[in-house]
Amino acid sequence: MTPPAPALPYDGSDDRAERAATAVVRGDFEAAIALYDELRQSAATVEDEDRADLNIAMVRLQKGEARRGEEGLREILLRTSDPKIAFHAAYNLACSLRQQGRYERALSYARRALERARALGSADFLAPVHNLLGNVHLNQNYLDKALAEYATALSLRERQDGDTRFSRAILQENIGYCLILKQQLDAGLERLHVALDLADQTGDRRCRAECLQDLCYAYLMDGRTEDAIVEGERALEAALASGFSDISENCHYLLGELGSRAGRLEMRDRHFDALQELHPEVPFLREFLCTVDVTDVITLKR
Repeated sequence: MTPPAPALPYDGSDDRAERAATAVVRGDFEAAIALYDELRQSAATVEDEDRADLNIAMVRLQKGEARRGEEGLREILLRTSDPKIAFHAAYNLACSLRQQGRYERALSYARRALERARALGSADFLAPVHNLLGNVHLNQNYLDKALAEYATALSLRERQDGDTRFSRAILQENIGYCLILKQQLDAGLERLHVALDLADQTGDRRCRAECLQDLCYAYLMDGRTEDAIVEGERALEAALASGFSDISENCHYLLGELGSRAGRLEMRDRHFDALQELHPEVPFLREFLCTVDVTDVITLKR
């Protein structure tokens, strides 16, 4: 998971920005967008409009809406002289491009965000960029590079004062998933349980759903079919309840494969039928999934 950069603050006594940031932590993305949109409508300056637009983009990216999250960011980056606004524009562009699979362009903007984060000198800017670089390397299958970036980000968060559980949960989840991909299952599971505990403490529904999804995948890879089914169903329930469409789609893939392996054909068909309905543009997807090992074709981090 790529955590949001710190929400851009607003001057004055208006508490909508604080309420929106709290909604992001909870995973209540629609409420956050509504509040940031209200702030945009009442913006007194171009800078305040940019802050609202960047915060809306950040939330859309958390929802997996990569193309919508990209809208207007280049224009903001070109015109702004505010270093924090420039950081957010570059960071959100990198996130959007990564989600679209444009990894080299994502690296380019992530490095621009890193330059600005170093100039700003705060872990609140540096840690998210190192995590983002880790996610891009993960997508490129450079797992050791990804782990190094995650470790740097986690070290920054652990040295900070204050409550960093929200950010540390996301980093522990990313490290856990990366370790699972490296076949270090015990170490990966340990990280995922730490992440899940932190997510439960902070009420981060998005991170919690990702942890459950990852646990399902880890148990599937370890041959623990029944444990995997339990966690997969918990993850799917959490994803559907909060509208995390990317996680619910992943869960359909995983639970369909688990149905195949367990000989539970009704379960397999239910989940693969759901995927076929999601992708009418791919004829015979259901039939294809019934003939392959889904773990060979799925990635949980897009």
